[in-house]
Amino acid sequence: MVDTKKIAVAGAAVVLVAILVTFATSYMSDFDTPRTSTTEDEFKTLELKQAPVLGSKTATVTIIEVGDYQCHMCKIWFEETRPQIIENYINTGKANLVFVDMPFLGSDSIPASEATYCADDQGKYWEYHSMLFRYQQEIDDGWANANRLQAIAFNLDLDIEQFDKCMTTDDHYARVNYNKQVAVTEFGANSTPTFMIVNTLSGESQRVVGAHPYSTFENLIDSLI
Repeated sequence: MVDTKKIAVAGAAVVLVAILVTFATSYMSDFDTPRTSTTEDEFKTLELKQAPVLGSKTATVTIIEVGDYQCHMCKIWFEETRPQIIENYINTGKANLVFVDMPFLGSDSIPASEATYCADDQGKYWEYHSMLFRYQQEIDDGWANANRLQAIAFNLDLDIEQFDKCMTTDDHYARVNYNKQVAVTEFGANSTPTFMIVNTLSGESQRVVGAHPYSTFENLIDSLI
């Protein structure tokens, strides 16, 4: 794993141009075949305010991952595909990664997402993000309850008083809810993980649904660089 090389650019506004808005066909056809759209009416400029960015802000390609921290397929992608993308594209400055929360699988999904932004307040968004996927278990079986979320914060040496206050006052609930709405209305996501791979200069984009292997992302990213 190459998590120690991650760069979190917190608080930066990331403008993702020409994001695909209107999506057709069924879930299975989207899963089997990554799709490209060339219809100008299907694109829209979208600003994800203060989105933590993994990698260089000036990278040509942005990979947008729509996910739920209780999603098993998201964990598989995290473990099997993401490390190679980080090594070959993010650490080399060719691409960056943005995570868009779509917490819908269980009652612990929203607090888990909120916790990542409470960690972001202390500069450790991506570290907390990674810990959630590493320790993921079954949906709502207690692995992401309030005590466990606090334990993760403790293990990352966060200021626990600040973290607890952030969580109990729901400082980032609106942010998480906004991301969920973006995932559904702007990216057409109805399952996780869903990905948008965007050339931020030309506006060309590709959509991928499902935990595809590294080879799928390698081909798509290379086609957009």
